[in-house]
Amino acid sequence: MGINLSILPHQTECFERINKVFDQVTIYQTSNMYANPIFDKDEEKLRDNIKEIQTDFHGTHIPKEYCSSNFDDFGIDIRMETGTGKTYCYTRLMYELNKHYGFHKFIILVPTTPIKEGTKSFIESDYARTHFTDLYPDKKISLSVLNAQKTTKGKKMFPQAISEFSRGTILEKNRINVLLMSSGMLLSKATMEREYDQTLFGTLSNPYDTLKATRPIVIIDEPHKFKKENTAYKKLIEKIDPLCVIRFGATFPDVGKTKQKDYNNLIFNLGSCEAFNQNLVKGVATQMIEQESLEETRVKLIDIQRSPKCCVLRNEKNKKTFQLSVGDSLAIIDKAFGGITIQGIGKTEDEEIAKGVTLSNGQILKKDDQIYAGIYGNTYQDLMILQAIKNHISQERLNFIRERKIKTLSLFFIDSIASYRGEEGESEGHLRRRFQKLLEEELKKEYEKYAKSNSSKEKEYVSFLEASIKDISNTNGGYFSEDNVSSDEEIQKEINQILRDKQSLLSFKDEKGNWNIRRFIFSKWTLREGWDNPNVFQICKLRSSGSEISKLQEVGRGLRLPVDEYGNRIADEQFYLTYLYDYSEQDFASNLVKEINKDVHLQSYSIKPMLSKVAKDRGEEESKLFARLILNDYIDVDGKIILENKDKFMSDYPEFQIGLQQNKVVDKNKQDVGSVCIREDKFEQIKELWRKLNQKYYLSLDEIEEEELLNAAFDILEKGVKEEIRAKTIERKTVNENGEFTLKEEIVKTYVLNEYMSYGEFLKQIQKATGLPVHVTHKALCKYNKKCKLEKEFFNRRTLTKFIGEFQLWFEGAYKKRYSYKNLNIDSMETSLTDVNGNPKKSIVQGVLGIFKDQTSEVPEKFLYDQIIYDSDKEKETIKNSQKDEIVVFGKIPRRSIRVPLYFGGTTSPDFMYVIKKDDEYEINLIIETKDVKSESSLRQNEQFKIDIAKKFFETMKENGVNVTFKKQLKSDDILTLIDDVLNNE
Repeated sequence: MGINLSILPHQTECFERINKVFDQVTIYQTSNMYANPIFDKDEEKLRDNIKEIQTDFHGTHIPKEYCSSNFDDFGIDIRMETGTGKTYCYTRLMYELNKHYGFHKFIILVPTTPIKEGTKSFIESDYARTHFTDLYPDKKISLSVLNAQKTTKGKKMFPQAISEFSRGTILEKNRINVLLMSSGMLLSKATMEREYDQTLFGTLSNPYDTLKATRPIVIIDEPHKFKKENTAYKKLIEKIDPLCVIRFGATFPDVGKTKQKDYNNLIFNLGSCEAFNQNLVKGVATQMIEQESLEETRVKLIDIQRSPKCCVLRNEKNKKTFQLSVGDSLAIIDKAFGGITIQGIGKTEDEEIAKGVTLSNGQILKKDDQIYAGIYGNTYQDLMILQAIKNHISQERLNFIRERKIKTLSLFFIDSIASYRGEEGESEGHLRRRFQKLLEEELKKEYEKYAKSNSSKEKEYVSFLEASIKDISNTNGGYFSEDNVSSDEEIQKEINQILRDKQSLLSFKDEKGNWNIRRFIFSKWTLREGWDNPNVFQICKLRSSGSEISKLQEVGRGLRLPVDEYGNRIADEQFYLTYLYDYSEQDFASNLVKEINKDVHLQSYSIKPMLSKVAKDRGEEESKLFARLILNDYIDVDGKIILENKDKFMSDYPEFQIGLQQNKVVDKNKQDVGSVCIREDKFEQIKELWRKLNQKYYLSLDEIEEEELLNAAFDILEKGVKEEIRAKTIERKTVNENGEFTLKEEIVKTYVLNEYMSYGEFLKQIQKATGLPVHVTHKALCKYNKKCKLEKEFFNRRTLTKFIGEFQLWFEGAYKKRYSYKNLNIDSMETSLTDVNGNPKKSIVQGVLGIFKDQTSEVPEKFLYDQIIYDSDKEKETIKNSQKDEIVVFGKIPRRSIRVPLYFGGTTSPDFMYVIKKDDEYEINLIIETKDVKSESSLRQNEQFKIDIAKKFFETMKENGVNVTFKKQLKSDDILTLIDDVLNNE
């Protein structure tokens, strides 16, 4: 199976922003052909570009408190939430910066081995190479990976990775030189600080000096691991002196001991709240095995003493204190802690805990931390493992019987390597044996349910279960840091599949056609930052986190959206990651929501700035609306949202929506995973309409003669598309006005930059963006050149952009009546409302219907679903008001399920479907597109185009025998009036 990489809008925006940083900045090549071209960090244009990006880029801005800058150690920060494609972005960024500005030397600096392996695997993978070759056919990354050097006798030669990287020159136009290294290698005295017998560039025999001479751009992954006061970052700046440091991360370090984040020229800000709300990541469903006994033993770390070196722990059940030293067992306090010993006291490996107690299971306690004895007991672990297995099988079944299967993975974090791998002389540990026993029992139960099924999908599922039961030990595998030195062949096979071969783990069958049954992964926090897999649907935490690490980091290994059996990313459904944890973290769900919302500043957020507009749109007085919100305990007298009532407030008044949307993080112990039931009797009444709506259509465009395309291109050139790339010199000076000195800016010089494109590249880029054949554009340019001589200054990026924009406008207008739809007469059995057999699903995820849920109103009798789900106030009103005798059944159309192809690219999807009866005999189907705007004039041109196209699509359906009418509904349109209009005109 190959993974198919897709380009997402937020990723494109990221590249645009970074390219904009260097736009019109003077960049020149030095006499050192082994080095990057350079620029002046003090150039005003550089500062102006960053300021422009931060204040207004495509209508968005970076929060003012995030806009700190440091041009001495020049850098750019990219904030991207876990699971949104950081590795893809910084890999493609290197192609972009090479293409536009000629930079060809990049160092990727990562904190850990798993991250290094993950980055290496991605860049070297066949699917990534194919993707980037398609985008940049003349460019190729030459990746060198710096590993620890083996001690050798005789002549000491430069590390091969550094030698390969450094020797790349600017003359090799198609080569981008990349060095991948960890912070450990950056600080390695054995590798980096020694003088080698070999020299590079004639005189350099030290790796630091050699890398410094290349003037590299350094990309840092996981910047929170590289605090500026830490040795690694200091060494990077002092010894290598990068031309620029570009940091990519979901989390950035704090400034000293403050809670302020250490941003340096932050130009892209995709936080967790935006990632969840924009459906760029899975939602999270948290689940906890309830505590059975309130008498459970808890132990609290009271103190850490230096002399003698020991720690003081207290049994919170009986208040007895115990003084333990390194090597002592916690079983002294309670036998339920059997096997857990004190491994270290004082300094810890966790940068968040300077002083603490390290346990033998890797858990780190700081003063006043508490741990529960029951968490380490076999009985409680068995309960958690069994629940995790049941969760997995339930999700796996749903993912397997889809039209395109999804391989389902579960990740377990455990407390002891020996419990999985086994003690010396054992082939398996006790935890692995218990897991496999419970798994085998549950798989056999599942097998019995479907063994006699006649469904082809379910027969295939049974075959998969059968293979799993026969070879239960191969259903699971582990990766632990200690495995890196293991010589066991089977263990190394597990590691390679989990850590390096993502495609294999996602595949259902191996190269011989046998079932690939491995889908349960065990680790001990080793798989944290740097490792993820899109098809992890569950994380079961059989051990405590230790320090209070980010909740987002904990769930981050499973947030990425899944891919199907063909490697296609599925972005049009609401998926959930189940996160199963113990009762010591009963507030996990609420804490996760708080963390996601922390950038929204809910505590200090006031609705007052939005009040006037909302009141006006609702047609009521501002003061009365404000008073009602206070009386309902939605806000306080200052207009600040009362957090505990936020969900209900957002449900009743979605216009004030801020922060994380409903049902993106759900607590399984308190509610279902945001699911909505389909009323089976209602579906029967709408079944035929739904079947017709899901039939496949293809878009047919009328042929346009080459002469017309030629004339269109010539007309665009005649209108004038030439744009010059200009730069300006700004002078700032102090002037005395009325006795006060102020700083004034003045443009003292404007000049044109000589940044031209080759003629061939200009033609190729037009073809790529518009589909206009190269020879047609060439003819148009030749024709225009006879009338108006074209100089080389014409062919630049600004002219190109303007031409493409003008052609797109022409295309949308020219094809407005020159396209049609053809029915392929193919029924889709599996849809968003039906399974592979065409039967209605019992429930669907709320997110595919709408963001909000109305829990206070009665669900209309003829509504397709058992709950009122909506995206806007107008939709909510439509659902509640659809009470009319002629209505047989109605429902919201799941988002992106009925995709009407647009002739200018993309699709559109209507919002509601109705089955209505006239005179108890004649049945009419009604499709509604709801727009929450006041009037036709409020609709953007693009939205009006979509409505016109949808109307034509459903007219085609009517011509094919489906009695269907399409209507648009604006804010002022009442649904019953629209229905009456349809009934009266039929």
